[in-house]
Amino acid sequence: MASSPATLLIVDDEPQVRKLLETLLQHEGYQTLSAGTGEEALLRVAEQPPDLILLDIMMPGMDGYEVANQLKGNPATATIPIIMLSALSESSARLSGLETGAEEFISKPVDRVELWLRVRNLLRLKAHGDQLKQHSAMLEQRLQRHHDQTARSNVYDPVRQDLETALRQAVQRQAFALHYQPKVHVASGEVCALEALLRWDRPDYGPVSPAVFVPMLESLGLIGQVGHWVIETVCRQIAAWQRCDIGAVEVSVNVSGHQLIEGDLIAEIADILAGTGVAAHWLELEITEGTLMENTAHSIVSLQRLRAMGVKIAIDDFGTGYSSLAYLRRFPIDTLKIDIAFIREVTSNPQDAAIVRIVIQLAHSLGLLAVAEGVETQAQWAFLKEAGCDQIQGYLFSRPLPVDTLEPLLRRRLK
Repeated sequence: MASSPATLLIVDDEPQVRKLLETLLQHEGYQTLSAGTGEEALLRVAEQPPDLILLDIMMPGMDGYEVANQLKGNPATATIPIIMLSALSESSARLSGLETGAEEFISKPVDRVELWLRVRNLLRLKAHGDQLKQHSAMLEQRLQRHHDQTARSNVYDPVRQDLETALRQAVQRQAFALHYQPKVHVASGEVCALEALLRWDRPDYGPVSPAVFVPMLESLGLIGQVGHWVIETVCRQIAAWQRCDIGAVEVSVNVSGHQLIEGDLIAEIADILAGTGVAAHWLELEITEGTLMENTAHSIVSLQRLRAMGVKIAIDDFGTGYSSLAYLRRFPIDTLKIDIAFIREVTSNPQDAAIVRIVIQLAHSLGLLAVAEGVETQAQWAFLKEAGCDQIQGYLFSRPLPVDTLEPLLRRRLK
């Protein structure tokens, strides 16, 4: 059965403009509602939330900026896409509209084709988000259960205290190691990049899982210090490869929210790149979707500065943070990494398969690379290849490797 047409709310104080927009959009098969004031628009949304809103900026009484602010500030309506309409040509009007959270901006008089394309594209993004939302809720429930279990186990614990002491000593001595997991082109199977992963081999105990010690580094306020060591070590390694027969290789590094929001990550990276002589495009920072949403305005500015330097940006664990879809086009990013939770059962769970296809299509529609992590079987690889995924990483090809084991693999790609 065909899905019902999307409903669009047109908000403009000029009746002739509302009529024109209704005619254009109904001709494209959309249903329309209309409102002549900002106050009426809020009532309309409360009665029947539309799929998208076309919102004029300049209106008597409550203007478009205020309407957008109220809608985006309400969790129940924050994900409704908004296209601002204005006859104002100043760039400040456009920036103010985007600052309120509006996803798009169209100048009056409205071009019919531009209107249709912008409406179509935003509705596609919203459709992708609606399908991801159910999965996100499920994952959040799982994470909450894990958090509750962890919280119960963290009440004064001598074992944990001993671990924290050992971890502090490891930070002082820089007693960590980096392993590198190859990323490969899906189509060719050739190594195209690496991801650096932090490892800690605790004396007299053996390897400690990053899932245990990385959150502990964050809670102890040490993640920035260790993160700086990771980026510097990676860049020194890239420089060493560049000087030998292997040649420079792109390496991605995981960056926490603490590093992005606190301190001056941009200045640190600039100093490291200058000191090692590594070109910025060989370094990619992986930032989780949830981290980006913790401080959106600050995150956008930080990422813009990093991109201006030439550093690449990837969103890690994509698909687990539905709220970021409304901001996705505003982040200066290069890559979407599909969360492993969707890859595990991609060949047996139709819903996971649909989600993965959607994320790949979404990435490509925004001009981004789609990378799947956690690929372990030939069947998963075949699915991702057919779906158009660009790169994969996982145990099917290689587990994370220390440098001395990795280098022969890198040399084989040159033969």
